[in-house]
Amino acid sequence: MESDKKTEPVIDLVVLLDDFLRQARHMWALLLVLVLVCAGGLSFLRYRSFSPVYEASASFTIKVANPLHATVEAYNQETAEQMAKTFPYILTSGVLQQRIREHLGVSYVPSISAKAMESANIFTLTVRDSDPQRAHDVLNAAIACYPEISDFVVGPTVFYLLDETGIPTEPVNSFTLRTYLIQGGVIGIFFWALFVLVTALLKNTVHNEDELKKLLNLPCLGYLPVTKVMNKVPMPIIHRGHDQQGFSESIQLLRLRLEKTLAENGKQVLLVTSAIPSEGKTTVSVNLALSLAQQGKRVLLMDFDMRNPSVAKGLGISKKQGLPEFLSQKISAKDLIVSTKIKGLDVIPGGSGTGSAYNSTASHRLAAALIRETRKYYDYIILDTPPCSIMSDAAEVGMLADCALLVVRQDFASREQILDGAHILSDSRLPIIGCVINGVGASLTTGYGYGYGYGYGYGYGYGYGYGYGYGEKNSKK
Repeated sequence: MESDKKTEPVIDLVVLLDDFLRQARHMWALLLVLVLVCAGGLSFLRYRSFSPVYEASASFTIKVANPLHATVEAYNQETAEQMAKTFPYILTSGVLQQRIREHLGVSYVPSISAKAMESANIFTLTVRDSDPQRAHDVLNAAIACYPEISDFVVGPTVFYLLDETGIPTEPVNSFTLRTYLIQGGVIGIFFWALFVLVTALLKNTVHNEDELKKLLNLPCLGYLPVTKVMNKVPMPIIHRGHDQQGFSESIQLLRLRLEKTLAENGKQVLLVTSAIPSEGKTTVSVNLALSLAQQGKRVLLMDFDMRNPSVAKGLGISKKQGLPEFLSQKISAKDLIVSTKIKGLDVIPGGSGTGSAYNSTASHRLAAALIRETRKYYDYIILDTPPCSIMSDAAEVGMLADCALLVVRQDFASREQILDGAHILSDSRLPIIGCVINGVGASLTTGYGYGYGYGYGYGYGYGYGYGYGYGEKNSKK
């Protein structure tokens, strides 16, 4: 096996988009929370900072004071437009504001603006302030002071008042709750989409056969589909239901490829594991054993996952004692093996789930003797072991096996976790004959799978049994 942890994968935009959509589908509750928080938060902040604004204004006609031009409309219109253009400069110069402050005896002057109507010699002064009385007073002061300031710019002019609002009674602005709710919702959606995108970019998982080959340089022997099962059913079993036909066909194809590989390499004892919990290794072990038995092979399925045994439950076996009791010499070998309803398939259960780690020398000797003896009576022996990247059990059991099959669930374990698991198996000198991609569903963007494969949904709460901190409620084994 060749691999390089430093190899940076090339981002596939289709895969990234599909990851984004999958993450978005799983994070819809976060979207609701962010939208509600941002919409409510922005509305509250706007409400707290909202201040009504009152507007006082006056409109004038302007005529030049020069008697030679006072009756010429073009001069008057040009004067009004010139005054509007120069008004911002007069304001920023501070001269007018200083005159208004002196006129009113105040230290603050609110916003003042001026506008000339196009094609008419009408000039409008507007004052905006949170106090309606102050807005009106400043307007009157501006009317009184502005002509004397403008004389220096456009020359002597005469103002004729056309309209004046008086003291304003209604604010020109209003608190629009709906607008702020929409704005806050949009902000919430933006942050949610950004979070989902970053999460999709950081996942660094395996999506298809090409990515897996680049990561591990191992052959992919099969792909398993997403298979829905009833809540009380622990795992999908081949030929159990009509809606699992695709799953059954995938298992049969995996079995054919696996038989060929085992025969070519002269292997008999197969270890099945995964990098982390919930990748479907037990489902692969059970269904491979069933498929081989249905082809007339003698198969022994051993559950070495003694802290979270699932083989017996998947096959409907109620026996509570198993491998842990045998290794602790509480039961004999003849009481260990359980025959199933499937001809040719025998099972060694993993016990009640209270077993300890497989790590003692005595346990290893007993297990090695058991496998040596059972090799004489079975065509294949399949060992279901704990996840290899977080527990040492798989590496320990690997000394008893001939080869290993690594189950990789699509878009689940990180590349580093998969690499760590493969390296642990390689360090125990156990050859990995190939991988199985499990849980590959249809692409949300194209409608087709990433390559092949599928997944399913059932759970035990795997991580809780081990206590190594990896696991989730209703996780999949």
